[in-house]
Amino acid sequence: MKESGTFIASASITIFLTGCIIIAHDLSTDFRQFLVEITGHHWITVSLITIILFALSSGILLSSKNARKLLKVYDARLWSTALLAVTLVMILGILSELTARFLAD
Repeated sequence: MKESGTFIASASITIFLTGCIIIAHDLSTDFRQFLVEITGHHWITVSLITIILFALSSGILLSSKNARKLLKVYDARLWSTALLAVTLVMILGILSELTARFLAD
């Protein structure tokens, strides 16, 4: 049952990278403007990037036995814990950045 672990690992990777993009676009107006130029609105671009990241990471992990083995994708418990941890860290990171910016204004 390689698919369940693969999708959990892909979700963890996608959430981490999407969280980094969100923090970066909140810190940099140039990066936000770049995202706006792609689709007309930065949140639409972030959403499209998220979909593409999940599809790519899932595809790579499903097609490459070496990548699955290297990342220990077969350990669904490990990746479920990683998914929870990454989600919480990204939420806290985004909230911290937004709080700091609010307090600075």
